[in-house]
Amino acid sequence: MSLVTHISGRFLRTPGSRLLSLITIFAGVGVILGVMVLDVTLAVMNGFRDQVQMTFVENMPMVTVLNRQNGFAGEVDSMTTRLAADPEVLGAAPFQRVEGLVSYSRLGGRERTQTMVLWGIDPELQPGVTRVAELAYPDFTDFSTDDFKGGGPGVPGLLLGSVLAGQLNVFVGDKVAVHLPRRMGTGTLDFEAETREFIVVGLVKSGMYDFDTTFAWAELGVVQEIRATESVVGIGLKVRDMRKAPLIADRLEHELGFPRYHATDWISMNTELFKWMQYEKLLMFLLLTFLIVIASLNVVALLVMMVRDRRREIGVLMSLGAEPGQIAGIFLRLGLSISLTGTLVGTVLGYLVTLALDRIGYELPGDVLFVEVLPVHAKLGDFALVAGVTLGLSALVSLLPAFLATRQSPVEVLRHE
Repeated sequence: MSLVTHISGRFLRTPGSRLLSLITIFAGVGVILGVMVLDVTLAVMNGFRDQVQMTFVENMPMVTVLNRQNGFAGEVDSMTTRLAADPEVLGAAPFQRVEGLVSYSRLGGRERTQTMVLWGIDPELQPGVTRVAELAYPDFTDFSTDDFKGGGPGVPGLLLGSVLAGQLNVFVGDKVAVHLPRRMGTGTLDFEAETREFIVVGLVKSGMYDFDTTFAWAELGVVQEIRATESVVGIGLKVRDMRKAPLIADRLEHELGFPRYHATDWISMNTELFKWMQYEKLLMFLLLTFLIVIASLNVVALLVMMVRDRRREIGVLMSLGAEPGQIAGIFLRLGLSISLTGTLVGTVLGYLVTLALDRIGYELPGDVLFVEVLPVHAKLGDFALVAGVTLGLSALVSLLPAFLATRQSPVEVLRHE
């Protein structure tokens, strides 16, 4: 064991006065709390980003192909088959998407009306593109209403977002009125409201409040009939690698022929949201790093007091031939020892807290945030970054008291002692 290691360890075990012992504890606890809070915060930020991304790709097509001329009129089936055959595509399904109103009035109660976005989907093809059918309850296979009171071949079925159903006070089996615009001519304003009764065959809980309070789903053919059209808004695709969606969209657009055909992807459509989340994570990291800076300053204050308290020992060491670099190394290692211990304990506690939050599933106000349960995703890279920044700052600020220790004059120190 080197002289520097031995003496720094001894100073740490016997800091001197009771006040120094107390300050040592406070300095270590400060580092622990700073590291733990920063680790947990970054894990929560990661969880939010990952949860939002997964909710998008589970409920929306990863790539959407559009026909800007006639909405795939006359070529819906052939184009769907062609796109599904692409080696990077796992599934393809045509869809309609229209904004409208849904209303419901229970016997003896007032009518409740809410805005909605109605998706017309193919129940056989859609499971290959999104997880809407999996997220529906009770178990959903198709839009048949044969098993419901008042249902039958002439009454279409409807899936409702769980929050939207709650706002309407609707349960599975209830009959609701859907109001959609229907084109009556070729003019821009040639529309009239078309009302159709649906039976609610299931509710969908996606985990994202905006979706659950807005979306509804019905059979594609029914929505086309109401809107008096055989075209579709687009053909949704699920690709093998969701991160390559922009590249696949660009390639398909080129192969199909732009500008008649246009392809969009889930990343490009939500670029601003994901940029905002990334900037938010960076800002939180920078702000919470000040906690570590404050904890590091506590370590500096401790070392400065130790230098003053250990003047006699420093003078003896220097008179015995200790080099200034060795004296500086003692206090530098002392500061790093406190910071390293605090960093290790803080990292372990931060990881345990993230595990606890993930297991508990802390509920959030869905009407304020994107998600309804606090998402947590701890990443090794973030933990390593926090530990590295903490140790780097501690080493940097420990240089000052280490330098002050080397400025001691052994003759003057021993004379006064």
